[in-house]
Amino acid sequence: MYLPSRDFYRINSIERLLVYILLAVFILASYLLILSSNKKKDRQEKISAFGCKEPPRYPVRDPIFGIDVGYSAIRAVKRQTFLRESREQYEKYGHTHSSRFTTYPVIQTIEPENIKTVLSTNFKDFEIGTPRRRAFAPILANSILVADGPEWEHSRAFLKPSFNRSQVGDLATLEFHVKHLLDALPKDGSTVDLAELFFRYTADVTTDFMFGQSIMSLPKPDAFGGELTKSCRDVQMLAEGRFRLGIFADWVPQPAAYRSVRVVHDYMNSHVERAIQHRQDRNRQGDEDGEGVGRYIFMNELAKQTEDRLVLRDQLGGIFFAGRDTTAALLSNLFFVLARDPMAWNRLRGEIDSLGGKNPSLDELKQLKYLGYCLNETLRLYPIVQGTSRVATKDVVLPKGGGHDEQSPVFVAKGTLVVFHLAALHVRKDLWGDDAFDFRPERWEDEKASWKFLPFGGGPRNCIG
Repeated sequence: MYLPSRDFYRINSIERLLVYILLAVFILASYLLILSSNKKKDRQEKISAFGCKEPPRYPVRDPIFGIDVGYSAIRAVKRQTFLRESREQYEKYGHTHSSRFTTYPVIQTIEPENIKTVLSTNFKDFEIGTPRRRAFAPILANSILVADGPEWEHSRAFLKPSFNRSQVGDLATLEFHVKHLLDALPKDGSTVDLAELFFRYTADVTTDFMFGQSIMSLPKPDAFGGELTKSCRDVQMLAEGRFRLGIFADWVPQPAAYRSVRVVHDYMNSHVERAIQHRQDRNRQGDEDGEGVGRYIFMNELAKQTEDRLVLRDQLGGIFFAGRDTTAALLSNLFFVLARDPMAWNRLRGEIDSLGGKNPSLDELKQLKYLGYCLNETLRLYPIVQGTSRVATKDVVLPKGGGHDEQSPVFVAKGTLVVFHLAALHVRKDLWGDDAFDFRPERWEDEKASWKFLPFGGGPRNCIG
């Protein structure tokens, strides 16, 4: 009688294993194919139900990674033509059009109703997403600026109480640093770069308010404050560059920029330790709330809620960058346009003269209507945040932008990056008139709040301060 050898059984076992593997692969592939077919069917039904049409398409040479799109953006930034080229792109390809950014399909839009859908109406169907988190990962990984979902809700709740205190409007601190700003101006009437002085001013104010210790970069520009302000600028450029590089961001060595990251982190860490120590000291003294103890210091308010050093560092860093850069940019742009418009300058000066030379209260500042018009008009022409983006977490329909007339709804598939450029939105002539590119503060006498003007974002994620 013949008995099979052990090799026979071994071969048969291998064959059976291969059969099982192939069967499993076949079942999985069939399952995925069915899922894909059902998803495609569901999407087609949604497209038909809403009457969606394809938006105009920006010509992308690389359909996989969109390398040509990223290269064009980086080149435009270096040439300082990015804003102009972005506006021209919308003029040529439509107020809503499709494109590609690394591995993401992209919808670019400057339609107010589309932006409202993304930021407000369908807020929960979008997230900040991987592109921005990747860009800020080395700098502010735990900041509200890059948080999504429950993490964002926690960060918002964590930070919001610190912005509800009357001390946030501490005009005495502003006045103290304004005197240093005036002292830094040349007395001989020579030309001066106000932008640089404004960035130092806002850095001094922000560090004073947040940490209780100003870096005093205006009176001492060659001290540490000067190094910190330069490092902050380098870090900001690093984040912007990483965003445009997309999935290739970690492949590009930038040792100088990462040294600046360490400078900023070391500075933040030193204050985090101070805040935690202050909190522990108050606890030992039995004053857990710390009410009525000294002046209001932002970091001490945050330290009441957590002693997680990384969370404190990155949350403080996020607020520091937002508070310093945005205000300095607004002041620089405001004086840029006022210097070229004597009539606006004289009208604004006349309104301020009504204060009689005394320091105004917060309520009196709010009553300076023409100042508000000038600030709004500056923010319209030179928005602090030039553009932003969201990633769709589910299939969504935007109300406008499809078809040749751009009036049909647009289907946005899950995983699509939706980008909007506020610098282009704010100068659309069909929304603002033929003088859209002109500085005309008087237009704000009749303008009402709407989604065509978004200096501080919109919806639940609008500016927290």
